[in-house]
Amino acid sequence: MAKGHGEILILTTIAHTETATDFIKGLVEKRLAACVTRLPGAHSLYHWESNELTDDPELVLLIKSHHSRLAEIEKYFEDEHPYTVPELLVFDIDHIGDAYRGWLMKEIGL
Repeated sequence: MAKGHGEILILTTIAHTETATDFIKGLVEKRLAACVTRLPGAHSLYHWESNELTDDPELVLLIKSHHSRLAEIEKYFEDEHPYTVPELLVFDIDHIGDAYRGWLMKEIGL
C-alpha cells in the first residue's frame, strides 16, 4: 500500500437507462477512467425546480481516475451527462495498493 499520488474517486448519480450505459462506456473508452463501478438500488430524495419532493431511483457511479484527467472529465460531464446539474464529487485517494495504482495509471494512459 502506497500513499496516493493524484488518484481520485469521483462519485455521481445517474438514472438507470441506456444513456447511463453509454455515459459509463464513454468514460472508460476515452481513458478518462480506469473503471466505473455501478451501484444500483439508490434513491435520491430532493426538491428540484418546485416545492414538490422528488424521489428518483438512480445508479451511484464510482469513477476511478487521476487528477490530471479531471478537466477532461468535467468537460465530459458537461457534454454527456443527461442531468442539467450532475452531481460531481471528487475525493483524493490517501492510500492505494501498488498493483492497483499501476493498473489504473496504465488504463488511463499515464
